[in-house]
Amino acid sequence: MGFGAVIQQTYVNGLPYRMGAALSARFARDGYVGEEKKHRLIHQLQTDYDSIPLDIEGEQLKAALINAGDRAARECFGYVERYKFTGMIVDGIALLCHRMRVPLPCGQTSREIIARAVDRSWWIRKLRIEHARRFEHVSIQLGLTGLKCDPYISRESAIRQAQHNRAIQKLLEKITLTNGTDEYSVAELADLGPANKAIRRGELMLRMRGYEEIAGDLGHVALFWTITCPSKFHSVGGENKNYNGATPRDAQAYLVRVWSLIRYALKQAGIRPYGFRIAEPHSDGCPHWHMLLFVEPRQEARMTAIITKYALAEDGDEKGAQENRVKLVQIDTAIGTAAGYIVKYVCKNIDGHGVGDHKTFENGRTYTLVPDVFGNLELTPSQRVTYWSQVWNIRQFQQIGGAPVGVWREMRRVQEETIRKAPAPIKAAWLACQTIKSDDPMIAKRADYAEYVRAQGGPLVGRGAAIRIATRDTAIDGRYGATNAEKPCGVYFAAQPFAVYESVRYQWTVKEGGGVAVAVPWTRVNKCADEFEPVSKEARENLKNSKIFSAEWSAEWKTAETPLKMPAEDIEKFQRHRKPDPGAHLRYLKGKE
Repeated sequence: MGFGAVIQQTYVNGLPYRMGAALSARFARDGYVGEEKKHRLIHQLQTDYDSIPLDIEGEQLKAALINAGDRAARECFGYVERYKFTGMIVDGIALLCHRMRVPLPCGQTSREIIARAVDRSWWIRKLRIEHARRFEHVSIQLGLTGLKCDPYISRESAIRQAQHNRAIQKLLEKITLTNGTDEYSVAELADLGPANKAIRRGELMLRMRGYEEIAGDLGHVALFWTITCPSKFHSVGGENKNYNGATPRDAQAYLVRVWSLIRYALKQAGIRPYGFRIAEPHSDGCPHWHMLLFVEPRQEARMTAIITKYALAEDGDEKGAQENRVKLVQIDTAIGTAAGYIVKYVCKNIDGHGVGDHKTFENGRTYTLVPDVFGNLELTPSQRVTYWSQVWNIRQFQQIGGAPVGVWREMRRVQEETIRKAPAPIKAAWLACQTIKSDDPMIAKRADYAEYVRAQGGPLVGRGAAIRIATRDTAIDGRYGATNAEKPCGVYFAAQPFAVYESVRYQWTVKEGGGVAVAVPWTRVNKCADEFEPVSKEARENLKNSKIFSAEWSAEWKTAETPLKMPAEDIEKFQRHRKPDPGAHLRYLKGKE
């Protein structure tokens, strides 16, 4: 066996075969100098015995997820049987979640948290997400997600996400719902809303054209901004030596933080832009933002200074930052419309409709991406972007400022007879929200977002909108317990808050196809001594930050009248985590250097 074969065999272990073979060939060709980070990462993968391996797929992966979910649910069930206080049970669950790299179960009470933690299906869902993101993060770190190999997302992740989407679609097609009059499959109902890509694209463009019309009436200018993360967030196909191992979610969190600072500074300066934001990936998966914003001409210079300042606040002196980190294009309406300028960004990030060649601008050059074919599956660049957003759960499109879109959607549920005696703004908004389809051009009517915004008080109305959503306290008998939540039930005029114009909502019941058997063990938590107290926001943050034991639990431990039935090794483990080593964090930081 030659040296190259030994290298290939070494690096295939712990990685999917294609990734291991590609990496081995790269090391054999280019050598090992400067690749210490990749070596450490591979070593970590080969010695990680707690996580689901990355080098399995298909039925093997499915079986591994089921087994891991079952073990985790049983371990949580063991906490319920073993420990006396719900605080201790939740603390144990938090410790297990930290070890398994999944978020703490959500819930307003301990009962809800525990009910999720002992449910195998909850664990399988969370572990599938964790595995998919860890897989893709490794691909980014090793340089296998990028312009030269797989743009936006690795082929394995894209194929797996496509298979998952098809499985979900088939499941939704099998479930039939009825409201007593009509019957639809869940897939048919989903296809009537934003889940339908054509509807999603059409609504976004409708709203953008509405804002453009409003801006034209007010004499506002259109500015197109692009904000990019510092170089340390970019893998650049594994070639960037400054890359710190950040995930696309880390980069998105950075952009959200920067925009929050910009938004506050603009508010302090009395500048209130409105428009839309699009999160789009670079070829290595790192997101950047495109923003189409409308603003008063006299505020343009001040707004430009504020956005530039905060976009370059972190590592603004690094090479290429001034040229690439923040860019501004002033849209000349004499040449083209603002909506027309941004439509290509909307379409290529949804389904590629009407885009033609899918182009990306990187490293000062424009590249054209073409579809890939793997077996009988074709992956277009737009599909890759969609799968990227689904794997990393990154919101692609978001409205900035302006009138609330929630009221716009709620208005479509309100019947005409309901608003006959309503104030003029509600009638105007309702009419603007309606679409009438007809072959007769005298009858046909398109929804008009500009008129809706005018009825609400204009694009700068903010939280002072004239029309708002009415909510009703609703009891929800969910899978993990009964809760109360505020649910929309109509709209109301802000000047007349007690007059609610109710929307039509159907009560759907499953007629067939919904009988999915799920084994949820009996928790026996009614035998715990303490009640299921609400979990405060502060307590949840403590758990998320791995502060395993709360003050309430410590008090219970000290004042418990009956001995706790815990094995000695568990008591030692909990006590060790109860008193964290202050040097552990310093060692962690040192390892990050």
